[in-house]
Amino acid sequence: MIKFSPIWCAAFLLGSLSPGRSQDIKAAASVQPATAAAEADPIEILAGSEQTWKLSPEEFMKSLRRCNPEWLDAGKTKARIGYMKRQETSKVPQLMEGKLPVYETLVNFADNKVNRVQVSVYNRGDAGDIAPDEYKRRIESAKTAISAVVGNPGADRGKAAGAVLTKGWMWKNQTTQFLLESSMKRMAGEDRPEFIRLVMVPAASIPKAALGAAVTTGASAATATLASLKANLKKEANGDNYIANVPMVDQGQKGYCVVATAERVMRYYGAEVDQHEMAQMADSSSGGGTSPEKMTEALDRIDSKFKLKLKRLLPWSVRGYLDLIKDYNRAARSSKEPEISDDEAYSVEFAYHKMDPETLKKARATRPAMEKFNKIITGMIDTGVPVMWSVHLGLFKEGKLPQAGGGHMRLIIGYNDVTKEILYSDSWGLGHELKRMPADEAWTITSGLYGMEPKAK
Repeated sequence: MIKFSPIWCAAFLLGSLSPGRSQDIKAAASVQPATAAAEADPIEILAGSEQTWKLSPEEFMKSLRRCNPEWLDAGKTKARIGYMKRQETSKVPQLMEGKLPVYETLVNFADNKVNRVQVSVYNRGDAGDIAPDEYKRRIESAKTAISAVVGNPGADRGKAAGAVLTKGWMWKNQTTQFLLESSMKRMAGEDRPEFIRLVMVPAASIPKAALGAAVTTGASAATATLASLKANLKKEANGDNYIANVPMVDQGQKGYCVVATAERVMRYYGAEVDQHEMAQMADSSSGGGTSPEKMTEALDRIDSKFKLKLKRLLPWSVRGYLDLIKDYNRAARSSKEPEISDDEAYSVEFAYHKMDPETLKKARATRPAMEKFNKIITGMIDTGVPVMWSVHLGLFKEGKLPQAGGGHMRLIIGYNDVTKEILYSDSWGLGHELKRMPADEAWTITSGLYGMEPKAK
């Protein structure tokens, strides 16, 4: 079956790792929860004890150094621990006295102390697909483990309709309020497990009337307005014009660049959602990756929920791709470079891999096309709206990236007319907040541009 549509972020993720690393990761993802731990995992310090809420950013980093935590922002208010970066890649970290597997941990700080911990007990992006019976077993195992640690059986919160429908269970002791949430999606008449997550917040910080709502993780609508976004614009003496204050999300080794990028935009607008919810709505594969069609369909379905408007600025299309092949072959003949055959064009990844970057740049660098590209970017950025930028990596040399090549989605957050550069950001955590690329190279690797705008007022 011929498939022209690229899958963003799916290609080269495992292939870009060191030899044997992809097998280590796959093995780690298949590890079942342990029934006991011979030695307490250092991540146990985040299990909602009194000590959890006393950790300063410095103490957090020191206590969890074996888990390789990473800051998500320069202000050290958000951190992430991804199990794939552990020294022992074959072992999934354990929480709640070794009974709860941990695939990802997100930690928030306020007033120089930990004030929120979110643990992924299971998600398809990290752990792969599991059967519904195994999913239910893991939920019951998690409930049992939490009840034993907390000292009470907790309460059934019932269902909640956020970005996706979740079931929840709640516990509270003297130090912490706990919320366990799970979600499945109905696919072709069968239930597909999506995620199980545990959220913990200090009980002392929660007013009695707000118990239950305090740890709610469901989606909320965007609070920013289009008119308010200009306040985030920065202009530097060197000619940089960019949007500040776009929240960072680290997709980790998951091929969730599309959903992670969408999450960042939504959080920039004040909406609450996470990439696992977005992956469920977008039907991202467990191996990572989301097709442009599924992502735009998903964004169309939820725009009313988040009060956002999806703009297809330069959407990817089969016709556009085939026109690109024709333009490239014309330039290739002129430069005496090998052309892309019809058979080779059937695979988007193979076609791009074979293309000569300079020949492709020549094929795309027409004045009308470049002017349109630049006009779209400056127009969106000048209103404070970041641009969701789908690209093909590996054509031009960049710095060290977690992904070596293939389809990927980034955020364009600025431009510089003086240096003729595009300013952009990748969803890979601290160090990827603001990067730059020559505009002609940026246009050359572009496969699509999309924007999401909040309400006008």
